[in-house]
Amino acid sequence: KLRVVDGDLGVQRDLERAFGKHKVDAVIHFAAIAYVGESVAQPLAYYRNVTVNTIGLLEAMRRHDVRKLVYSSTCATYGNPDELPITEKTPTVPINPYGKSKLYAEDAIRDYAVANKDFDAAILRYFNVFGSDPRGRLGEFPRPELRAMGRISGACFDAALGNIPELVVMGTDFPTRDGTCIRDYVHVTDLVDAHLAVLGHVANPPVLYNVGTGKGVTVREFVDACKRVTGVDVTVREQRESRPGDYAEVYADVSKIREELGWEARYVDLEESLGHA
Repeated sequence: KLRVVDGDLGVQRDLERAFGKHKVDAVIHFAAIAYVGESVAQPLAYYRNVTVNTIGLLEAMRRHDVRKLVYSSTCATYGNPDELPITEKTPTVPINPYGKSKLYAEDAIRDYAVANKDFDAAILRYFNVFGSDPRGRLGEFPRPELRAMGRISGACFDAALGNIPELVVMGTDFPTRDGTCIRDYVHVTDLVDAHLAVLGHVANPPVLYNVGTGKGVTVREFVDACKRVTGVDVTVREQRESRPGDYAEVYADVSKIREELGWEARYVDLEESLGHA
């Protein structure tokens, strides 16, 4: 039976309400803000919301003797990699506060695991999540003030629906095949399946997996696909300047999670996945 506790991860009283009345076997920690541009403008908010709140969650887990954690991290921990595709051994050199705050949270989890040998965890580094439930039960609806932060999937649909007058492509001079940045777009339903796959394989030291498709798509290619799916020839304005803290190209090597857990993305057709949204 689903039990919902409406609260704030940063408020200890709310954590106690979540943990206090029922036995908790494991925690899957999704709760965090996740906009690169916003993190550059408001870095302290990200260190508090992402890093500090994760530490508070670990403390609550210790108080209630909960010893299993799956943590939602990000490919932003890698920054601008020297080699592609990105493996779990790629050096972590984040270039924005969002990526840094996630990496610091990862470090806190690893250090906690060193000090507590009966604590098991898994860290999943997502690539660019998009899409909605294929059956239409849930979808993405960001706060309106975050629309300007440049998440391309939401911006494409806002333009197609007439919520904004034009779609702005930010950054056209990256060293990529068409000048726009390249991302690995992973469907949200595939992401759910990855969490279910890893939950039975948490370990100490914490295991680490990339979660993506292994395929890079440029922003221009994404926009063209969105136009075809919606049937709307949206007005596109390109600006040379990229979002603050952005990086040129990232896509995953997902061989580790495929070989060890048997997981791989099912929704790899970009237009099909956009159709779900």
